[in-house]
Amino acid sequence: MILHSQRSRARRLGIPGFAAGDRWASLLAGRLDDGYHYLRNVAPAGIPRIDAVVVGPGGTWTLRFEDERGSFRKRNGHWYRWNGSTESWVPWEAQAVTEARLAGHRLLLYLERAGLQAAVEPCLVISTVMHVTWEPDQRPGVHVQSDPTALATRIARDEQLTASQVDRIVALLDPRQPVRQLAPSTPG
Repeated sequence: MILHSQRSRARRLGIPGFAAGDRWASLLAGRLDDGYHYLRNVAPAGIPRIDAVVVGPGGTWTLRFEDERGSFRKRNGHWYRWNGSTESWVPWEAQAVTEARLAGHRLLLYLERAGLQAAVEPCLVISTVMHVTWEPDQRPGVHVQSDPTALATRIARDEQLTASQVDRIVALLDPRQPVRQLAPSTPG
């Protein structure tokens, strides 16, 4: 996997953070070949920052990293958090799930505006201290993963993009790469 490092302002200022994304980059790099690209802190054309994007033959994936401690469950169309002190499920805002889903949707719209018809799969990457479940008819609208091997297997499962589509998406998302000119429709 090819890692595209985009220096964030926080990193330049010495503010710690986003270590989970860096750790996942190295974990996924050992499982995906060089046909895949990993981009951190992507914010094309002013859309809100996306923690990470993986682009390759298996498609385009947005990754949102979350390490909130606890157990969370979706049922009856609502999200709940397990409250150990009352031993009951209490309503939960599910901000991490919403942000993961919106990151995928925003990137999809951005790619469509650029003329690329590529599906975007949103993924919420959770730590081992966070447990997210749902009832069978209550899908969360995002992939939820805590295992890098399972995520890499899922990303590489289906071939959805050609090499030229991958190159074009990476060029759009990495501002340091020049966007190649498309062939003119008429000579001259």
